[in-house]
Amino acid sequence: MEGLFTIQEKEAIYSVLCVLVKSDYRLREPEDRLLSEIAKELDIPEDFKPIPRGQLKIVVSETLKPMSKEKKREFSRLMTKMARSDGHFGPSERAFVTEILDLCEIPFVHR
Repeated sequence: MEGLFTIQEKEAIYSVLCVLVKSDYRLREPEDRLLSEIAKELDIPEDFKPIPRGQLKIVVSETLKPMSKEKKREFSRLMTKMARSDGHFGPSERAFVTEILDLCEIPFVHR
């Protein structure tokens, strides 16, 4: 993923993943571990404060909607991977993923 996303895109993507991890109210070790791995891949600093959920839709729409098809597919893949990392892709996670993907006109990548 090195060089694929801009700094703003990385921050928006990581913020979405942070909300996704908490959306089912079941923080589990696999999700935390994967989130840490993705933070390293995206080169997110340890002291980064994710975009607050109340501002997330606006920032995400402005930042991620104009991305290339390749970037959108990679983001969708990351969301799917994160949602399934604990073995449970529950209704609240599905609803959040669908909402973000629809908002940004991103196809659902299920693998």
